[in-house]
Amino acid sequence: MMRKNILWIVLIAGCNAVSGQMGINTMNPQGVLHVDGQKDNPASGNTFTASQQENDVVVTASGRLGAGTISPAVKVDARNQGNGAVGFGNTSLSAATADEGAVKYNNGLQYSNGNEWIPLLTAQSGSNKVIVIASKTNNNVKLVNPSANTTTGLQNRQSNYLVSWTKTFENNSGNSFNASTGVFTAPHDGVYVASFNTDMAPLAINYNTDTLSPIQIEAIWQLYDNTTGLAASNIISTVKCANTMSSNSIGNLDAGSNCTASFFMSAGQRLMPYTWFNLNNSNTANFSLNTSADGYNSLTIAEQ
Repeated sequence: MMRKNILWIVLIAGCNAVSGQMGINTMNPQGVLHVDGQKDNPASGNTFTASQQENDVVVTASGRLGAGTISPAVKVDARNQGNGAVGFGNTSLSAATADEGAVKYNNGLQYSNGNEWIPLLTAQSGSNKVIVIASKTNNNVKLVNPSANTTTGLQNRQSNYLVSWTKTFENNSGNSFNASTGVFTAPHDGVYVASFNTDMAPLAINYNTDTLSPIQIEAIWQLYDNTTGLAASNIISTVKCANTMSSNSIGNLDAGSNCTASFFMSAGQRLMPYTWFNLNNSNTANFSLNTSADGYNSLTIAEQ
């Protein structure tokens, strides 16, 4: 019996229960459960400094949890003028098992939509967002694949990867876009809007009666993974924008195209433009772009 009495005395000394409230290291609890980590709270009243609250944990009668604050405004509240960070770890649970709204950290914050883990984009400051502007006033391309040798002159009915750009502006690090190779590399996870224009030098556009091979010019963006490879196995997605023509030209005409698309890119993934065209039903080599200095062939990439 004596041991039981001593135990009760110890418990009462360590905490205080008043009107259903329990305080640990404090005789002045401000919630159903109030833990004062540093024993620095006032003995009475409800006026607490930010530094006194910073080491406290409170559970309110409405079921709210405050870590570093005695007045949580939401279900879990860690806001304080001091250290208010909340840490997330990784999990092996599937998005469906973790359920919609779950958050984890796996080389970046991700949230579950109930079906898959979605990267939670980290906002970049305006001065830190990537913007690239470039122009092209030559006929240098890499035919068929972006690892080929540079060729002067575009090929009808071939993939013409556009290289040898002139970079007119790039902010941020200044090296996300390689003007020589035409490859843009994402410096960090984000959404990037990419646009480029091509314009062929004036030429005769010959009508092709084969409906399976229409007269057309395509502007194409190709997104690659974050390795160094540029093979077909490294392609993540391709976005094509095509202009078609259906009649012979009496004289020479310009044939141009534009492609604008938005991409979510993980850090290290790469984006490259190319063009494909079928304008005279032949495999004649060395077609030319309109390479005047009037900006007919331009490229812009802007992070959102």
